[in-house]
Amino acid sequence: MTDPVQNDGENALGPTGTLLQAKGLTLRSRNGASLLSDISFHIEPGELVALTGLSRSGTSILLQCLAGLIKPSSGEVLLDGVDLYANLKAFRPTIGYVPPELALHEHLTVTEILQDAARLRLPRKISSQDRKQRVQSVLETIGLTHARDQRAGLLEEVDRRKLSIAVELISRPKLLLLDESAEPLTPFDEVQIGLLMRELSRLGLTVIHVNPRSRSSGLSDKTVFLAPGGFMAWFGPSDEAFTYLKGFLPRGVVKDLFGLQEALEMLVNPKERDGSQWAKRFQDDPAYIKYVDDPLNNRYPDLMLQTRPLLRIRLRNSSKEKLPPPIVPRASLAQKFFLLLRRNSRLLWREKTGWRMLAIPPLVALVYFFLSSTIQLSAGRPPLSPDLLAFLVMLTSAFLVQNEISKEGAVYQREHRTSPLLLPYVLSKVWQVGAWAIYQGVIWTIVNGLGDLGSMLAGGIQALLPTSIIFILLSLVGGILGLMVSAFSRTSMTTAWILLLTIPLLLFLFDPFSHWSKLAIISLLLIVLLMGIQQRQASVRTEKKARSNQF
Repeated sequence: MTDPVQNDGENALGPTGTLLQAKGLTLRSRNGASLLSDISFHIEPGELVALTGLSRSGTSILLQCLAGLIKPSSGEVLLDGVDLYANLKAFRPTIGYVPPELALHEHLTVTEILQDAARLRLPRKISSQDRKQRVQSVLETIGLTHARDQRAGLLEEVDRRKLSIAVELISRPKLLLLDESAEPLTPFDEVQIGLLMRELSRLGLTVIHVNPRSRSSGLSDKTVFLAPGGFMAWFGPSDEAFTYLKGFLPRGVVKDLFGLQEALEMLVNPKERDGSQWAKRFQDDPAYIKYVDDPLNNRYPDLMLQTRPLLRIRLRNSSKEKLPPPIVPRASLAQKFFLLLRRNSRLLWREKTGWRMLAIPPLVALVYFFLSSTIQLSAGRPPLSPDLLAFLVMLTSAFLVQNEISKEGAVYQREHRTSPLLLPYVLSKVWQVGAWAIYQGVIWTIVNGLGDLGSMLAGGIQALLPTSIIFILLSLVGGILGLMVSAFSRTSMTTAWILLLTIPLLLFLFDPFSHWSKLAIISLLLIVLLMGIQQRQASVRTEKKARSNQF
């Protein structure tokens, strides 16, 4: 599989996979529960490994440890003999991790998503033409050329899964880690993904995919089978896994691989989370010495060389000093900023939110104008306070961007793993808020000046400039407040948080309230806020408990 970026001098874009070794990986939760327990295995370059197991066995946690997303309590992960956790920055481009959720912008086309990934992940010196060729190469490899101009949200589930894989293949990783899809796939689609993983491994890529139902385990070279509590019950060739694991069951219980998984689940007490007996039985089996202990300690290299010809590469380089891959400059801060800015603009109009955002400030401003004019015409009633106008400007601006960050959480996390994006991402959002602030400032200035149209026309633009600047600053402050709420709260709670943060301002600006009334209402708001925080923490604890039970 030739590629124009193959000759850029970077090992991460080479055609071969990586030697992956895990030694004694152990991870415990804060309450001491076992998530992973002494996991060790040896995976050769170009091997396809199915990671499966029983309920609460920690397959996803193990995959995240191999990706460098979670650091275990003890143990190490070696890539070509180099410590992963000590060289995370160098290994980022060489590891492709496909998360369970669909971390893609559904309103962008397949080509646009891959082109953005190429700009972020490929070396900075790669030309635009080479990036396009790289995207075309990945589309052909993954089988998505027919959908290159379709939006991600309109793809079938299996094609969206392929697109998630394609994003990781852009930078030509040496190790591909595929977690279980959060969206259920049909058995046929699962086998299709398994066949794709097999094809990628035959091209030289080291692949590990979580396969909880074992439907495509037969396509894999090896299988990692975990027991409850994160204990390793088997590691070795997939064709031997069935025979070994069937030994846990009475005779005649199962006749095929699909029934084996279900029968093993029946053996596990739902309240029992200790799979130590499974691990002990495997460690006492000759297969542990053959497939785990001997390869990790490099015993019998000549015998292993006969079964895995790719070992010649490793044995040839075993005498060389083991160093992490070189760190090659990727996209610069300015390139990331303009990429995010262009993408935000595309999404704004395709999601149909741009037109609504354009319409909201004039509508709110006109409502305020007619309401204020009506009150002024009523006998004996004072006009609305200018402070209320300031409050409405800030509140409107905050509501316009209340979901701007929270809706992109999964996409941001995925892109940030391979290319740090925090500063350009924040700057792109602030720039977007600034553009909306200028628009709102102009709208509010025009509507506010309708009450004294003669003076506005006589004074010209110079008379309106100070008022416009004030409205722009108020809109900017409100927009920043909305971004903060979007960043620190959940999508379903953003509206409540904005109100809780802005209503106290209204109380202090609105004159009819006495000091005691203000104090009482603010105290009530604080109580509501504390109750909301407490409920959110309880919800987080419940989710963590459910997640730990799942593992």
